[in-house]
Amino acid sequence: MFKRKSKLLAVLLTFVIVAGALSGCSSKNTANTSGNTETAGDNVDGNKESSTGDASAEDVLDADQTLNLKFDEPLTLDVSDVRNSSEFQILSQVQEGLFRTFTDENGNDVISNAGAESYEVSEDGLVYTFKLRDYKWSDGVAVTAGQYVDSIHRLLDPEKAFAYSFMAYDILNAEKFYNGEAKAEDVGVKALDDKTLEITLTSPTPYFVKKLSNVCFYPVRLDVIDKGSETYATSIAEQVYSGPFTISEWVKENSMVLVKNPDYWDAENVKLQKVVFTAAEEPSTQSLLLESKQLDIAEASADYVDKWKQLAEAGQLTYVSATYPSVSFIGFNQHTGGKSGLMNNAKIRLALSLAIDREEYNELIFNGINVPAYGILPFSLQVGDTEFRSVVEEPLKVLTEEYNNDAEKLQTLFKEGLAEEGKSTDLSQITLTFITTGATVEEKSTQEYYKQKWEEKLGIKIDINVLADRSTFVTERDGNNYDLLANGWNGDYNDPMTFIDLWITGSGYAKYFGGYHNDDYDRIFESLATESDADKRTQIYAELEKNLVADNAGVLPLYYTNKQIFIQSYVKNLSTPLFGTNYEFSRAYIAGRDN
Repeated sequence: MFKRKSKLLAVLLTFVIVAGALSGCSSKNTANTSGNTETAGDNVDGNKESSTGDASAEDVLDADQTLNLKFDEPLTLDVSDVRNSSEFQILSQVQEGLFRTFTDENGNDVISNAGAESYEVSEDGLVYTFKLRDYKWSDGVAVTAGQYVDSIHRLLDPEKAFAYSFMAYDILNAEKFYNGEAKAEDVGVKALDDKTLEITLTSPTPYFVKKLSNVCFYPVRLDVIDKGSETYATSIAEQVYSGPFTISEWVKENSMVLVKNPDYWDAENVKLQKVVFTAAEEPSTQSLLLESKQLDIAEASADYVDKWKQLAEAGQLTYVSATYPSVSFIGFNQHTGGKSGLMNNAKIRLALSLAIDREEYNELIFNGINVPAYGILPFSLQVGDTEFRSVVEEPLKVLTEEYNNDAEKLQTLFKEGLAEEGKSTDLSQITLTFITTGATVEEKSTQEYYKQKWEEKLGIKIDINVLADRSTFVTERDGNNYDLLANGWNGDYNDPMTFIDLWITGSGYAKYFGGYHNDDYDRIFESLATESDADKRTQIYAELEKNLVADNAGVLPLYYTNKQIFIQSYVKNLSTPLFGTNYEFSRAYIAGRDN
């Protein structure tokens, strides 16, 4: 069984010969940097210009600067309404916020200046003043501080109920405005002039700059939005762009093409002329495209890791492996109790959670490449200078050892929950509904595993409802026609808060994850607002995690993602940040594709 031993990232190092130079792949790395590291973090280097756009002196750039990637359909091009990784990937490359995240030569995330030329923080840690550089939108209109103010006000508009509104709650009176207890002008964000943005916080927040690289804080053009049609959010003809690329084509559910933005402020360091995204869901299709060089980057499923490692050893691919700040989990319908009416009982939820053998699941489904999760906070998250998981044991481990996959114990726990609900304890009469859209071979295997384990260990029936598409899934989810659903989260910034605040009552995302709500959780969470000591914050985070996954079993964690990324050796200077977008390719380039 794969077990995590190190307090640092699980790192698989491989060396590949690229264009005659030795290139190392570490925990996280750009595709062409040398050297190895077992250190992963998030450096805030916001007052320094990034030199990541510089091409190596050894590289001769190809005439064809086209990058080919797998397409995941975004649901919106509205930065305020961003929710899914597909949207972060596209929007982070076609728009520009205050900061942009790259990876340095040691594999660390570095937050570098983008729309912000510089910034200052007051001595008390409450007031941030940003000086904007001179840059503009694709229609020639200047980007101004007022557009950043508009963005934050819009993000917090309670009538729009954007999922990421909670990200701005560190700002003075932001949460009060969202809750209808303050006015927009009371929110601590001001445009001192066209190029000076001031943000005032409620209390010192050590990770605030890290949050500002998130797409939801990018500037918006209210004039463009207001005159847009009903399909504005998915119409490329109605968009304006401020980032390294613009969208030139979008064939829904098929492909998207980005082209270089000639008016981007740092256009001279953007080498790619075109980025082509093409749909390829099945791993077998991705393999064919990668091996024929029609796909330049792919994340390997269990079936292809060993094969692609051999290609990396032969110098054809660059290999990057890292345990990401990402967790996959199963949510319980705690809005209504679900179709069964049972999901509001903590003992029933815990029985379902402990019936999954995470080690076995990881081996059978993923060939051991992921990390079994006994908590909701992944490895690599830091509080101050300390990795959280290196000092806090995952809370489900003790319970997992106590129940030890014992069907009799698990069924007894489930029956206790039924008795608390005043229900019959005849387990054979219980049916739970699991909704999903998964149709790949791996996804079908996962669904079969859940069904088999729950039925075998708990003696209940599981109805797997595979829905035709995401739209149908959303309809069923929002109609509460389910008991269980699968979901996941990748951290937005390097602090446990990026996971912890998802589960407070009323969170913009809790409703999508099953609607966990607990008064003790909310009360403990509130203590973070006035606590800046890293050790004490660690203790509070640990208490909250235990409340969520063990004491109340509000969510069923499955695994932390250990990504196996394979990149064509001719793709240079690609960043694969731990936080934010999957791939930062704004300063990448192509050299030696046909060699």
